[in-house]
Amino acid sequence: MNKDFYSILGVDEKASQGELKKAYRKLAKKYHPDANPGDKKAEERFKEISEAYDILGSKEKRIQYDQIRSGGGGFSWSDAGGQASSPFGDGGLADILRSMFSGGGGFSTGGFGKRRTSRHTVVVSVPFRTAALGGTVRANLEMPSMCPVCMGAGGSGEKTCLQCAGSGRTQQGQMVMPCPGCSGTGKTYTDVCSRCHGTGQVTSSEAVDLNIPAGSDDGSVLRLITPSRKTVMVKLRVNPDSFFRRDGRNIHCTVKISAPQAVLGTKLKIRTLDGKIVLKIHPGTQPGTVLRIPGKGIPYRGAKGDQLVHVEISLPSSVSEEEKVIWEKLSGTEA
Repeated sequence: MNKDFYSILGVDEKASQGELKKAYRKLAKKYHPDANPGDKKAEERFKEISEAYDILGSKEKRIQYDQIRSGGGGFSWSDAGGQASSPFGDGGLADILRSMFSGGGGFSTGGFGKRRTSRHTVVVSVPFRTAALGGTVRANLEMPSMCPVCMGAGGSGEKTCLQCAGSGRTQQGQMVMPCPGCSGTGKTYTDVCSRCHGTGQVTSSEAVDLNIPAGSDDGSVLRLITPSRKTVMVKLRVNPDSFFRRDGRNIHCTVKISAPQAVLGTKLKIRTLDGKIVLKIHPGTQPGTVLRIPGKGIPYRGAKGDQLVHVEISLPSSVSEEEKVIWEKLSGTEA
């Protein structure tokens, strides 16, 4: 069955924009997820209400909707509740409108800069090792949500913005920008909401356990459904490590050895992503030597990269008289 947005909001098709807004705010307050935590039916009802108001709350979209609903605009519509036939495919009216108004990615509120969507992007810091090998990170996500006081309206006493004449945009040279007077909405208010200061949104914090896939890199984006059923896009910020440096699927590290160790060889205990191992330094190792430890890098498609160990030789900045004699013997400059 196709959705009737007027029925969803419980108003007549001849209802004024003010009546539509009043109906929406009443229903949104009743079914808002914050007021019904964990109630999936209420969440779906809230989505339906928001979807309906996204279309009917905009005069331009409402006109298009009414044309489609009555059979105009090149679409055929069955009063018996049939599907609409259109170049967009065989989906229902809501799908057609979604394609027309938002390209399938969420509904616009009608303002130049604002979008009503449940998706938000947050940045979460992840330890280097967790990003490399995978694991769980506990994070507090700061996310915007609809203001519970004004139900997203931003205030009361709505007026057309005088600065942009209701268009929601201003032009500076060749650039079209959101109007600074109304933040792109085309509207201002006589009484601005004291809770959200006219934005229609407030910030809430939600604690989640975020599962980090092995091999995640700095800037990777994960899609998360929070316990309160909000869709969040999480951008990972991988913390630098004091020892490791990443290069694709390989990791690099640097160790310093003394000149005698380089000449005679030695064994070093070094850190890998999996724990410490003993690395053998062969006699005669030269400065700048790179030793490869297979399979100790970043996991990728069932395999792992390598760990590359850069060897630096540390020379003393000063020597004792006894040490000086030894160095002179080794260099062949002894008197």
